Amino acid sequence: MKKAYSRAMSKYITIAAAASVMLIVCAAVLLFMRVYPMAAVEGLLGIASAASVLLLRARRRKEVVKYLHKIVEDDMGISENALMSVPLPMAVCSIDGTIRWYNDMFACIFRENKLPDEVLDDIIPELKWSEVLKYPSGRDIVSELDSHTYSVHWCMLKDKMKPNEIGDHYSVFFYLKEITREKQLEKAYEDERTDIAIINIDNYDDYAQKTDDEAMDVTCSKIRYAIMSWAKNGNAVIKKTDNDRFFMAFEHQYLERYINLKFPVIEDVRKIAAEAKFPLSISVGIGTGGSIADNEISARHALDMALGRGGDQVCIKDDTQFRFYGGKNREYERSTRVKARAVASALKDFIQNSDNVFFMGHRGADYDCFGAAVGLQRAVRGLGKIPYIVHERNAPAVEKMYSLLKNEEEYNGMFVNEDEVLDEITADSLLIILDTHRPSMLPCKKLLDRIQKVVLIDHHRRSTEFISPCSLVYHEPYASSTCEMATELLEYMNLGDELTKMEAQCLYTGILMDTKNFILKTGVRTFEAASYLRKLGLDTIEVRKMFSTSRDDYAKKAEIVGRAQLVSEHIAVAKTYTSDNNMRVIASQAADEMLNLNEVRASIVVYPIESGAGVSARSLGDINVQLIMEKLGGGGHMTVSGAQIKGASVDEAAERVEAAVRSYIADTK
Repeated sequence: MKKAYSRAMSKYITIAAAASVMLIVCAAVLLFMRVYPMAAVEGLLGIASAASVLLLRARRRKEVVKYLHKIVEDDMGISENALMSVPLPMAVCSIDGTIRWYNDMFACIFRENKLPDEVLDDIIPELKWSEVLKYPSGRDIVSELDSHTYSVHWCMLKDKMKPNEIGDHYSVFFYLKEITREKQLEKAYEDERTDIAIINIDNYDDYAQKTDDEAMDVTCSKIRYAIMSWAKNGNAVIKKTDNDRFFMAFEHQYLERYINLKFPVIEDVRKIAAEAKFPLSISVGIGTGGSIADNEISARHALDMALGRGGDQVCIKDDTQFRFYGGKNREYERSTRVKARAVASALKDFIQNSDNVFFMGHRGADYDCFGAAVGLQRAVRGLGKIPYIVHERNAPAVEKMYSLLKNEEEYNGMFVNEDEVLDEITADSLLIILDTHRPSMLPCKKLLDRIQKVVLIDHHRRSTEFISPCSLVYHEPYASSTCEMATELLEYMNLGDELTKMEAQCLYTGILMDTKNFILKTGVRTFEAASYLRKLGLDTIEVRKMFSTSRDDYAKKAEIVGRAQLVSEHIAVAKTYTSDNNMRVIASQAADEMLNLNEVRASIVVYPIESGAGVSARSLGDINVQLIMEKLGGGGHMTVSGAQIKGASVDEAAERVEAAVRSYIADTK
């Protein structure tokens, strides 16, 4: 109310002053025309108006002077000129934010504003009066005013009252400190800080083995030229440190330019690879935000992250997060098996030096993690150790496989739940985590905390969340499934022949599920693993029974497919409100079926879960559903991925999915 009154009073004084001038001018004109009665009236009105303006201004000035006397009147006898001599822009405001007094330096900053009775947060955009009232002792804010930068400070004080005055009155003292030069130096410092990049040519060794020297030299020289040309856009210093690796240093100010251009070097190398008819690509890890030494470490971690996600992308790591750009290509299957042999040998040593071994997959176990555990437990038995498989009480996706195994006498006591598993831990226990690298996906985190020796075997593209520390990591995003990786390990440990027919079928089922009947992510090594299991006597008819479904589940799946709608040119989304213990499996199967629809190259199904909504995504490969799911907090593979959206309804989750799809399309343009 007081603020509105002050503004109205200021407007009244301005209007009255203008009116008095006009009346006096009119009186002079009438007097010149000898219209004396009208001239007298106009003159008297003009004089009266001018007198009222003068009186109001005098009254306001008297109030300001009185206020100045009040704010400087104390026992020390400070003079009124003390405030005027403060070498900083300064103003005093009422408790409602209106300006009551200011010095000349303050007026110079806001020379285009009519300061008396102006509201301070109207002329300083960054200032919020609610913050002033919330923090009466002051808080620093930075404001850009007239191409200058100021630090704004304030302090609220109680006014000194006369004996006859009633109530408490407060004033807020503001002063501004110019920090333009400091901000310029700060920006220059940030711009000139050194960022580090490490560039890797993916699949270089395989290409060197499969092509002649002349073609190799031509292709690699083109890739090196593309990398060097890209680096020059940021005035970078770049050096080749190995046949397939480069070290690059550049000023931080050019990082934003690289990001805005979306790292065209990635696409340039793809075109060179297409000419060479070989899946060559590059991965780039960039470290930023720290010292040169810290950035070099961050760049290495970022490169590991990029390679763990399948390569063909840029990963930027700073103090708080990873950012990813690119990642369109499918993972390329490595022909060399050196790493698999080395891991098999190391895993064998770990098992032999342990009292017992625990296998744990991800929450909501599927045939891949469960089948890999069943297969690898044979190696543990073959080496004379005791295996345990952590099995959730409610895992409908693997219920058929579990029912067949639990009836076998050999497996009595092997399956343990979260409560039982902790009683079997010893100082020399070994934990093998399968089909996930994210600690948040584990069904029993206490097991991870209590066991020192941890082995990780996973084929999912790496996310920012990773189980650490691990004694041994076998992470290969090119592999079709964890069961394929487990089969190779058993073969190189010379323990595969001990697999029973049932265990071979469990491994084969996991491969079959993750490849969608050998359609997606299937390489030569996938067929070789399947062939090896077939030699051990697996029955493909029995495996087929694992994927049979009830009539009710089939009807639910068909209903979901029938609701599919295209949200972009080739991406379909369907949602269901039906809640079912087996809905996660039904939704994933429905997403697979949607890929059979015309024009659909990626499918997403949204379904209800206890804590919110689940999302299952599938792709034929040219659309990376992992990147879409990561926008929702999930992850997986280019072709198979998923997410859980906590606290969201199916409709809300579907809206977020559509927004993630639009964002993905915008990023890939």
